[in-house]
Amino acid sequence: MNRNYNDDAKEQVRLRADIASVVGRYVNLKQRGSTMLGLCPFHKEKTPSFTVNPARGVYHCFGCGQGGDVFRFVQEMEGVGFREALEMLAEETGVELPKHRREPEYGGPPTAGGQPPAPPDPRQKAAAKTELLDIHKEAAEFYYQRVKGNPQAVGYFKSRGLLAETVKEFRLGYAPDAWSELCGYLQGKKIPMSKIVECGLAVSKEGGSGYDRFRNRVMFPLCDLSGRVIAFAGRGLDAATEPKYLNSPESALYKKNSVLYGLHKARDGVRELGYVLIVEGYMDYLTLYQAGVRNAAAASGTAFTAEHAHIIKRFAQKAVLVFDGDRAGVSAAQRAAAILAPLNLQVSILTLPSSDDPDSFVKREGAEAFRELIPSARPAADFLIDKLISESDGSPHGKSRAMDELMPYAHALSDSVVRGDFLDKLAQRLRLDKRVVLERFNSKKNYQPSIGDSPSPTNPAASGGYAIGTLEEDFLRILLTSPELTVTAKQYLSPEILTDPAAENIYSIILDTYAQKGGLDGLFDACGGDLEAGRLISMLAVKPVYAENIQDELVQKIFLLRRKYFKARVADVKEELIDCPKQDKGRLLERLRYYGEQLKESDLRE
Repeated sequence: MNRNYNDDAKEQVRLRADIASVVGRYVNLKQRGSTMLGLCPFHKEKTPSFTVNPARGVYHCFGCGQGGDVFRFVQEMEGVGFREALEMLAEETGVELPKHRREPEYGGPPTAGGQPPAPPDPRQKAAAKTELLDIHKEAAEFYYQRVKGNPQAVGYFKSRGLLAETVKEFRLGYAPDAWSELCGYLQGKKIPMSKIVECGLAVSKEGGSGYDRFRNRVMFPLCDLSGRVIAFAGRGLDAATEPKYLNSPESALYKKNSVLYGLHKARDGVRELGYVLIVEGYMDYLTLYQAGVRNAAAASGTAFTAEHAHIIKRFAQKAVLVFDGDRAGVSAAQRAAAILAPLNLQVSILTLPSSDDPDSFVKREGAEAFRELIPSARPAADFLIDKLISESDGSPHGKSRAMDELMPYAHALSDSVVRGDFLDKLAQRLRLDKRVVLERFNSKKNYQPSIGDSPSPTNPAASGGYAIGTLEEDFLRILLTSPELTVTAKQYLSPEILTDPAAENIYSIILDTYAQKGGLDGLFDACGGDLEAGRLISMLAVKPVYAENIQDELVQKIFLLRRKYFKARVADVKEELIDCPKQDKGRLLERLRYYGEQLKESDLRE
């Protein structure tokens, strides 16, 4: 079938469909408080981990990570597409789908006779994409040309050790500290405001006007694999600028989970050397590139995702994760290794000294010293085993906990030979009989703590790749339990304040959905093709928050999240002050004072 239906029809079906009854046709559910529990229909298990929340209309398996709403469940069980699932549930619930008002597959209006018009000429679609690319190209040139006229921007690039040639090659730029300079420039080239807004370069205002999204920021153009600019990342130059980093919103050209910074430049180097270096930040990548290391790419202002992993697999069978040497960097490397595990890539983790990132290491020791470090990168399996064992006390309980934390990674390994080797190593390092390890592997298909994120109950195995902290999880659960509190949350907390990238993504989806619908019905639709986000939302929504005064709980979480953010910023600035050039010290001290005041205010309010 090839029909689309409007949102009203979908919501009517969603509201009438009893997810417990639908799931109950396939799963024997038992009541557990406000939720229902049963054996998962998507994987074999002996202990029930499949949870349904009838009030929220969601399900989630804490063993395999499958989750969603009633439409997703029917799609998975019946092997049909969304339209077929919708029609099946509509017939069951007695909702008449307005077929006479349907739209054609491509979304154009029906003709006067009720028949869909012919689909648009592919050349028209290509022309529309080219127009957006041209606008981004103009914007990149605009930002680049503004660097020379701003001493602060020039000073920033020099302080980071970037040569003029590098700035030019990557078209690094500066967004003026003005409300409409870019908009005026582009409109002067006959580009309508609607298109500037569509590109994410401007924020719309009433009456059809708009203002520049990026102001007083150094600009990093983000490119597709062909090297065409599709979005921007801007870093604030003033201490009080919030957020410190700001990316373009997603658009027809840009999906943030699918962009690796610099990969368009690294493709040849990756193919030549046979492996790709994955780093965290733009400056890590640029410093390596400038030093002649040409097979690196950076996660583009977001957490490493399954989409990134699939892109890497297109170009290489080996990946070396080179994240910061601090605790957060090691945890990020662990999460990335877990995400890469199902793709059967050879993954290694290169650890730098605790105070270093690739940027600082190369500037101090040089590119050759960095290259000499690469062969010392340890296979991800060895790294993960040794790290968790080193944190264990060696007692039977400590060994048991280490096994529990490593089982999600073991289950993620798709190659049986690789998985068997991993379990062999685990048994040897723990000094256990392999039969004990295999027994745990075969039985542990329920919830496991996540590698690098313990003790958070949100883990890559159960959420499809994402992992978030306990504080962020509690905050998001409150909003999913009482959507009306989204209004309060928005007043005091922007998505960028959340230091956890996965939580920031979910919070943005919640805010967008509430703004459009006045509630969170259809939240899974807003995830689009982001399956990891959908699974994480289902896991959070399936277990609501129980609190007598949930609004007070929300306020407390907001203050804790703000404090966490400003505490992290204070630590960042203190680290920058250690080796900063003399001319930057005043600016950094100003930022430190500002963040310190905000942190103190958060402590007092709490």
